[in-house]
Amino acid sequence: MTITVQALDSLNEIDPGEYRAFFLQSRAPLFYDQRFMLAAEQSPLLPVHRTLYFLVRRKGRLVAFMPAYLQDLGAVDPLGVLAHSVGLQNDGADRGLFSHVMHCFDSTIPALSPTPEVYGALLDAMADVARAERARYFGLLNLPDGPALREAARAGLRVSHMVDRYAADLSAFPDFDSFVSALPADGRHEMTRQLRKFQSSGASARVIAPPFGDKLDQLAALCQQTTARNGTPHYFPAEPLARFSRLCGDLIRLSVVEVEDRLVSGFICFEEAGTFHLWSAGMTYDETPFSPYTIGVAAACRHAIEKGLRRLEGGRLHARIKTRLGLRPLRLYAATSEDRGKAAASARLPDAAQVLVRTLEGEVRFRDHPAYEEWLGAAAWNGRTFDRRPAAIVRAASEADVVRTIAFARETGLRISVRGGGHSYAGCFLRSDTLMLDVSALNQLDIDVARSRAIAGPGVQGAMLSTALASHGLAFPTGHGRNVAIGGFLLGGGLGINCAQWGGMSVFNVEALDIVDAQGRCRHVDAEHDPALFWAARGGGPGLFFVVTRFYLKCWPLPRAIRGSLYAADVSQLGAVLEEIERADPPRNLQVMVIVASDSASGNPVVLVNTLAFTGDLAEATRLRAGLTDRITTPLTALEVDQPSGFETIYQATDAMLVSRRYRTDNILTDRTQDIAPILSRHLPAKPSPASVMLLVWRGKDPSYPDAAYSARGRYFVSTYAQWNEASDDAVNRAWLNGMYDELAGIASGAYVNEFDLEHRSAEVGRCFGDENRQRLSELRRLHDANSLFVPVETLAQDVPPDVPL
Repeated sequence: MTITVQALDSLNEIDPGEYRAFFLQSRAPLFYDQRFMLAAEQSPLLPVHRTLYFLVRRKGRLVAFMPAYLQDLGAVDPLGVLAHSVGLQNDGADRGLFSHVMHCFDSTIPALSPTPEVYGALLDAMADVARAERARYFGLLNLPDGPALREAARAGLRVSHMVDRYAADLSAFPDFDSFVSALPADGRHEMTRQLRKFQSSGASARVIAPPFGDKLDQLAALCQQTTARNGTPHYFPAEPLARFSRLCGDLIRLSVVEVEDRLVSGFICFEEAGTFHLWSAGMTYDETPFSPYTIGVAAACRHAIEKGLRRLEGGRLHARIKTRLGLRPLRLYAATSEDRGKAAASARLPDAAQVLVRTLEGEVRFRDHPAYEEWLGAAAWNGRTFDRRPAAIVRAASEADVVRTIAFARETGLRISVRGGGHSYAGCFLRSDTLMLDVSALNQLDIDVARSRAIAGPGVQGAMLSTALASHGLAFPTGHGRNVAIGGFLLGGGLGINCAQWGGMSVFNVEALDIVDAQGRCRHVDAEHDPALFWAARGGGPGLFFVVTRFYLKCWPLPRAIRGSLYAADVSQLGAVLEEIERADPPRNLQVMVIVASDSASGNPVVLVNTLAFTGDLAEATRLRAGLTDRITTPLTALEVDQPSGFETIYQATDAMLVSRRYRTDNILTDRTQDIAPILSRHLPAKPSPASVMLLVWRGKDPSYPDAAYSARGRYFVSTYAQWNEASDDAVNRAWLNGMYDELAGIASGAYVNEFDLEHRSAEVGRCFGDENRQRLSELRRLHDANSLFVPVETLAQDVPPDVPL
């Protein structure tokens, strides 16, 4: 029978229904529950370079599944367990590719067909990836005895006892007292003594289910304090731990011990059918007369028995105290490859690199080049430090350079990220250990006046394009910033100047593209030639799987009259203003934006209503504006009325709005106008930086878009540009933005990928496309870039060093 193996970079690429059915049929451990897997992907608690999911199919049916993580060996084995038990060597920067489900203690490989053929295919695929990633070791960790372990040994992997995990069978105990009575003598005495102290202390112990409020954050902080006392503060950082736990949803329980509502100890736990898992523990030992660990275990055990759960899992390590409390050891094994050598792990590719340097028309800088740091620092317009370091940076000077770079990446196993103009707020083109392909120098521009068409490279910036077109009486809906290059802007949809009238979104004016695909082939795509790739290019965003080298753009007659007006309103009237604009439903050539900013004099919040009329004569521009403002009954103070405007004026306004060095942004699209202002008003008083601006753009009712990857719709576009100057303010501004958009997500109908918080929510990027389009993009990626040469944007949140705030 034909067996195939896929290696995917995100669980979101797998059909949820198919995976759920497989999970249940294979009787996989809790750690393979989709919620747990996605939490581990979206909020990894240990640093990871790459997450992979190996899927084995027989005749198209999913029959086995194995996650794997490419990590520094120091991150895989911070306690030296593998170095001691398996003999893994680490010379400082070596990596391993291992199959353990991150943060778990049972990596049974789920399989509907646990045959040598299936396991052999998995291990072969794993070895291929390890070779391509230059990993020093690969293998299976935290593996119980069973078919997978036996087949790994048969395949030549070294099998070693790694560590024990501990569990108790509760099925024989009708109540907690009978469990205590059955403990070993020293454990029974200790449990009874500690319970007596606890009962006389006035403290309380309980197990709670979601939602947890701030109790989870308190316990996560306590867990990190506890591990830090034990010399392992990286197990686990408090904020990622709390986020990971929330992402697990209803799987999570908290076993907490409190004194006068103050948390003194607890366990983050998992509960599934039949089993209760103790997982991450936090303790303060000097604030109670009783042992907080023992009481925490007692509370969890009592809960499990009362719920009729048959098994208590106690995790790994700490053998003495766990066996005393009635848990029994179960052996876990590691099955690892032979040492592939330091040379394999740190291999340089001098021959291929020299060929690339010699043949490029542009330039390349590897990490050891003196100019690398300067190039890296200049890559992002956003002044924040992203701490994601590509292995090499190529500045392409031609389409041929793009072809050469892709050939080099294919030969060396490097993955590619693409930089257009560097204006991504999230710096999504900066990816660790990739080859960053910078196409900003591909900025050739030709105007075909007779066809009202521009042919432009991806590095052409908005001001350059609008100026060139204006000399011929033409216009194009560029971005609102003068230095925004069209490449990334258009591929993400392009919420451009007057785009509501000119196509709906800027990308719908793309009539054709020249691309270089993952095989290094040059292709011209349009509605007739490679229509699927044309569909993907019109809105697929930063996760696309090809490089655009040329856009063919439909242009529009430049309006003879562009007039702008600006009004102020009290911030308490924000909701009324938004609803009155919705009722007025202004025409598409009247751009209406509502801005919530801080008054420059008082610092108090103020609402500004900006209108831009794009039309053929001044009288019509006035009629357009008055058709809206006359229907707004909320008191407005006119600041500017019917003032001459144009592309340069709009660029200047953007320059005046974005005044800081450090930025972060997020957005939604929504039809729930009445719910916008209450949410914003709750978060506005806590805004850390007075420079941060909220922007609400009227998009119209039920816009009609062509069939394309871009499909996000909503009457209002609600975006926030958090901005500040000092690195010390990064965390507070990020937390404020995240908190506000966590709440706004509840009213969202979609999101705009170019201003989506990809650093925090990259695994949620499907919200920018909808389920159907996201699935189609995933299928096209698998078809045209089966080996993931182009690094997926869904994994960006994993690509943040552990000491860098998300």
